[in-house]
Amino acid sequence: MKYFKWVMFLHMWEGKELTLKDVNLINSVWKLDKSPLNEKLRQFCTMAHDSEDGYQWAWSDTCCIDKDTSAILSQSLISMYTWYEEAAETLVYLADPMDDLRRWMTRAWTLQELLASKVVRFYNHDWKLYLNDAHANHKESPAIKQELAKAMGVAPGTITSFQPEDLGVREKLRLASTRNATVGEDVAYSLIGIFSSDILPRYRLGKTALGHLLENIIARTGDVTVVAWTGQSLPYNSALPASLTVYSQIQYSPPPMEANELDTCVEQLRNQWSLQDALAFYY
Repeated sequence: MKYFKWVMFLHMWEGKELTLKDVNLINSVWKLDKSPLNEKLRQFCTMAHDSEDGYQWAWSDTCCIDKDTSAILSQSLISMYTWYEEAAETLVYLADPMDDLRRWMTRAWTLQELLASKVVRFYNHDWKLYLNDAHANHKESPAIKQELAKAMGVAPGTITSFQPEDLGVREKLRLASTRNATVGEDVAYSLIGIFSSDILPRYRLGKTALGHLLENIIARTGDVTVVAWTGQSLPYNSALPASLTVYSQIQYSPPPMEANELDTCVEQLRNQWSLQDALAFYY
């Protein structure tokens, strides 16, 4: 039913954002004072309500989650991908006048939020459409889709019709490898939906949260390329990296070889190394 459709708000947090408790004290966003952060939230609600479809429901991660209740917070993080996926629209606010989509895409959560959302519209700091692009869905705008695809290093089709099973494990880790989060655990929790993970989000774990996610990915997919990396390891598990940055390079995939080609290569190596040299190298 159209009445129950909702719009999601995607933005960069700026200082002390409004919480659920703050909004409940006033009981209406329209009664909030005229501070810049309050105006940002109020303008989002206005854009959602005054749109062609006249949405009655709008959701912002700042004030629509009870972050003081750990069980509710954990369930919200697990459900985030689905909420964006099932939303009627997602409005993206680029607060900085110098913002472009490349800078916006450095935030950890934006990967999941962008790929999950079916309809997205980008707005500049003055709430004008990004690039003055009037497309109803900016994921279908040739210019914006190309800019997003270039910033992410993916095919344009990935932007418009993503499903978690569409990309391999290493490719999704590569997409996440250049992103940052203010809260360290969010590097892992922002990927729960993309990897269809069932880990339970808990804070105060530090980088161990990333270890839990990577272990879960291996257990669910059987993809052991997760442990093919070089760099600093987690104290929690030395087989796992301390940072996703180790996955930033596209993994080399050698061209397929015919059986006789493989036999030739093995024979060449056998002729170059003695058994003693090979054993010494191995041990």
